[in-house]
Amino acid sequence: MHDDVVLGIDLGGTHLRLGLVDRNYQISQFEIRKTRELLQCGQPVEQLVEAVRAYIADRLGDRMPSAVSIGFPSTVDRTRRIVISTPNIPGFDQQPVADLMEQALGVPVFVNRDVNFLMLHDLLAHGLEGQAVVLGFYVGTGFGNAVSLDGRLLTGKHGMAAELGHVPLFRVRERCGCGNEGCAETMASGLRLERIQQERFPDVPLDELFVRHASDPVLRQFVEDLSLPIATEINIFDPDCIILGGGILHMAGFPRDKLEAAIYQHARKPYPGLDYRIIYAAPSQESGVIGAGIYAFKRLQDPSYI
Repeated sequence: MHDDVVLGIDLGGTHLRLGLVDRNYQISQFEIRKTRELLQCGQPVEQLVEAVRAYIADRLGDRMPSAVSIGFPSTVDRTRRIVISTPNIPGFDQQPVADLMEQALGVPVFVNRDVNFLMLHDLLAHGLEGQAVVLGFYVGTGFGNAVSLDGRLLTGKHGMAAELGHVPLFRVRERCGCGNEGCAETMASGLRLERIQQERFPDVPLDELFVRHASDPVLRQFVEDLSLPIATEINIFDPDCIILGGGILHMAGFPRDKLEAAIYQHARKPYPGLDYRIIYAAPSQESGVIGAGIYAFKRLQDPSYI
């Protein structure tokens, strides 16, 4: 057993990121692989186990990490043992992933929502662990959200708290990947931006969309739509700070000033609208893996930390 490191994993629909995280939350042996190449149709839990075994054997030889910690783009039950729903990666739904992997690997295995691991990383990186209320908004393929209250992540009765991307919007009828109609994610996400690009700007690469067309009314409306769920949660929680991150907000030419102005416009006045701090998460492939490591060490120290 290698008591000084844990294996952190950030499992996404496109990429699987792995790294060893030590007790000072420093990362080493970072690696990125294609998810689809590792998790073919069939038995994804078993295939993930084999990928983890191969990584450990290559990086640690005959030693094992203190724990394995995995962030899923999923809903995860309150016990943080069962992956409930993973729309973009088939085969994980209703699987007791933590139990199955612990039996196979012989070390503690922790699972959680990937966005919670991003939040844990950003709380540490920006010195926000002591803040009473911090809200995290991560706009990538979907609309990720995490809430920290007095340094602990909000979980809810079933572990499903902070599903802001699935708050219903008035008069929106588009079907969401979750099965409901009118979720915020149908209007405010990378998936929505891809549809805009395909329908309105088919000859423009997605990563150049804001550089070339940020003033287009359709893209201005997209930024406005992004602001609505953010302002809604600000009005509910009255936060000390909000964290804005995700690939969409880091795109070249993305009009952050317009987004901030729209959030301010919809936030309740005078408070909380006049007194919250905005921090942008640094774009990093390693953040989710480091966050997974932070979570693992917290769980090893305090099993009640969920």
